[in-house]
Amino acid sequence: MVSVDYVVIGAGYAGLHCAKKLIEKGFEILVFDMRAPGGELEVFSKLQVFAEKYSKYIDEIKALKEGINVDLGTVIKSKPVIVSSKNGLKRFEARRAVLCSGAADLAPVRLNVLRKKMSGIYTLDQSLRILAEKKKLGEKILIAGKREPIIDLVERQLEELEYEFEFVETGDLVEIIGTDKVEGVRLNGNEHKCDTLIFFNGREPFNPLKLKGTPVGNVSVCSYDYSKVEENVRNFLAKIQ
Repeated sequence: MVSVDYVVIGAGYAGLHCAKKLIEKGFEILVFDMRAPGGELEVFSKLQVFAEKYSKYIDEIKALKEGINVDLGTVIKSKPVIVSSKNGLKRFEARRAVLCSGAADLAPVRLNVLRKKMSGIYTLDQSLRILAEKKKLGEKILIAGKREPIIDLVERQLEELEYEFEFVETGDLVEIIGTDKVEGVRLNGNEHKCDTLIFFNGREPFNPLKLKGTPVGNVSVCSYDYSKVEENVRNFLAKIQ
């Protein structure tokens, strides 16, 4: 069985920075990601408004990817390290796991359609991935949830792509109109005609398998404000001996 000093779970901004520092310190490491390296910044790089906003961090990611080997696979256990890949399960021993799996947008837990199969409902991060893949979201979009700076960015991006949309600030309680596909949304006593709902009510750690390790980066701060992510990563790297 292969044994290393550190396993880094996630190859986004935090994971690649941690990997670089650990390699410079002479540690034996392995880096895994369930997708291609770059994390959500890779998505942002394909959207003009986001690419401009996050250019500093996207440029850092591009430089880091050149010198760090990332293995594709889903880490299903961190001690011992068990990875599911296209070649089956692999097992490793690591002295320490660094959890850099990032953040995900909170699901709208009180939507009246969670138990149904209905198209046209997305969290904000899901919608950004669709746009980055140059796929069509819908004809008329309603953005519902919390008004945070990221919403301003999303609105600018949708304007750039010539979408028809509106934003309504609301809590978790959202009533969907429609059967198989969104036909409208009832919020705060008002009905809004739309065929697409984008819901945003904050972020949470992306750690669906409840992996154990030291959380670094967006899995810790859960933000679209990458200055906070940068600070968290910097503080962790300063402690590496």
